[in-house]
Amino acid sequence: MRLFSNKIFVLLLISTFFLTTGLSCKLFPGKQAPAAYTKAQTLTFWGVWDTSDDLEVLIKDFKAIHPNIKISYKKFRYQEYEQKLLEAWAEDRGPDIYSIPATWLRKYKSKITPMPDSTKLSFQEVKTTLGKTEINTYVRDIPTYSARDIKNEFVDVVYNDVIIGGKVLGIPFSMDTLVLYYNKDLLDASDIPVPPTDWTELKEAVKKITKVNNNNEILQAGVALGVADNLPHSVDIASLLMIQNGAQMVDARGQVAFHTSPTKDKSYAPGLQALQFYLDFADPIKEVYSWNNNQNDAFNAFVSGKLAMFYGYSYHLPLIKTQAPKLEIDIAPMTQIEGSQKNINYTDYWVYTVSHKSANTDAAWGFINFASGDKEVTKYLNQTKKPTALRSLITKQKADPELAVFADQVLTATHWYRGNDALKMEEFFKEMLDRLPNAADPIEIMQNAALKINQTL
Repeated sequence: MRLFSNKIFVLLLISTFFLTTGLSCKLFPGKQAPAAYTKAQTLTFWGVWDTSDDLEVLIKDFKAIHPNIKISYKKFRYQEYEQKLLEAWAEDRGPDIYSIPATWLRKYKSKITPMPDSTKLSFQEVKTTLGKTEINTYVRDIPTYSARDIKNEFVDVVYNDVIIGGKVLGIPFSMDTLVLYYNKDLLDASDIPVPPTDWTELKEAVKKITKVNNNNEILQAGVALGVADNLPHSVDIASLLMIQNGAQMVDARGQVAFHTSPTKDKSYAPGLQALQFYLDFADPIKEVYSWNNNQNDAFNAFVSGKLAMFYGYSYHLPLIKTQAPKLEIDIAPMTQIEGSQKNINYTDYWVYTVSHKSANTDAAWGFINFASGDKEVTKYLNQTKKPTALRSLITKQKADPELAVFADQVLTATHWYRGNDALKMEEFFKEMLDRLPNAADPIEIMQNAALKINQTL
């Protein structure tokens, strides 16, 4: 357990007791706090999805107890973000704190200052006695997260992602998982009273909903599946299907193995079986045909009322509300394998970390440590309406109608790629999806994709 991160105000009360009673205050170093920690510092903070409003309360609360530290946040477009980071570092500038996808941590580990065991931070206390105001400044060593803390306080996938080489390289404020968004009116019109919970039910629902003309043109789509490029997170969805079906995405040596059999029966290929199931939804000769490469982007089709079911993350919800305020949209848990003994869900989340170029690493990690604790991060989650990554907040979020589905899934959330170039992995995976429908030897296609992805590990 961290002894301090969420007990700052308790410490201030203790300090007030010592100072106002005139007792010798050995809790803090002498009257003259080290100048290196009490001088004015400005932290630059870069991100993509957070707005200034999202972070305002965290920054304000941190500054209230560390008035010498100012934090300036800058938001970038995703398309430009990585290039801006690289350009800044090449010129010996850039952010002190920045956010990246958890799957980028290994790629960026040389650009990260790992979280130290503790951070030295300056605190300020104002005391008024008999009309005289006295300002006391002191420096404390604040414990940060240990590997054990990460394992105990966060959902399991976080530990596997952020601990690299025995060091903590990043901390999440939230955790996202894939869910099924559905158009209630389209399901009702097709006599489907409740959304599908497993893939067998999904197939039956798609058959009822999808409308195709004599030219195999899709007039109304049941679900967006089966292709690589015109639906968000196709790699995540296909990967989840493979994992649910028992595919071994990586072997004991950490090498990509999704083309192999995890059993002695070499004819059994759960990875290929899952991908064939996925690709059927874009095959005109299959009963579940409901999508193809000629369709509009899946999200746009969904908000325009032409797509009944859409797999997405929590960040899609406010976009759906804004772009389709009149549609009757609801959320269902992520589809599972029929009869499965346990649910398996898929996550995509970002972490906050500190640059290797930062001259203020104690203050930067101090902020992340402070902001990610349950007391402060609750304020962030309330503002952003994002699912939690902390175990302690899951039960509370299950009572929130909009977050309950996501909160129910974070404990069983996973992903598989922990290499050095997640974007390249996605490129090779999508190439595999494009080539499989016409492949004479599909296992060979998968093996070639695995070899390419292995080069990024």
